[in-house]
Amino acid sequence: MKTLIINAHPDPHAAEAATNRMVQHLVARLPAGSTEIVNLAEADIQPLDKDMLDAIVHTVFQRQQPDSGQRALLARSGEVIAQVKSAPRLVIAYPLYNLGIPARLKDWLDNIVMAGQTFQYDESGTPKGLMGAHKVLLLQASGSVYSTGPMAQMEFSVSYLQTLLGGLLGFASVDAVRAEGTALPAGPEAAVQRALAGIDARLEGFLAD
Repeated sequence: MKTLIINAHPDPHAAEAATNRMVQHLVARLPAGSTEIVNLAEADIQPLDKDMLDAIVHTVFQRQQPDSGQRALLARSGEVIAQVKSAPRLVIAYPLYNLGIPARLKDWLDNIVMAGQTFQYDESGTPKGLMGAHKVLLLQASGSVYSTGPMAQMEFSVSYLQTLLGGLLGFASVDAVRAEGTALPAGPEAAVQRALAGIDARLEGFLAD
């Protein structure tokens, strides 16, 4: 079973970064050759800019033929979508920056949210996800603790990703493991070790059909 790992850390080669340590721990526990890693810092990801938005509106909603430039933009997005569809398991690893996801991850997500590809509208205009055979595991690293306590109300990234991927796109499950509190007095090692144990605890269920 193929697992696609999207690493949104700005330096995917920083060995001590909590995000990267979670990724490497997971890869070591998956069957050899079953993973594909995309480091977004090194990937050519099309942002949802004016040209891309015009291409989507023109072809998807207005149902008109794209011009050559629009075809090229949609083809790039199509490659990202095909990559996601080819992997029954998706892992998204990211550091929490300013209470949100990194910009490169948002650009990547905007590529896979495509009507007719990963979701569709029914006759009433309600979106229905098309990714029900796939699962997602989120690996989040943060300096403070946001899952519980007084700062929980400030963190929206996990709920956003669960709503987008599970609600809109229909992924069967969107679970999360957090390496949180890496900047607290206890130090990053304790936070990372808790996260690695969390990965181990969830792995069997994540890989199960």
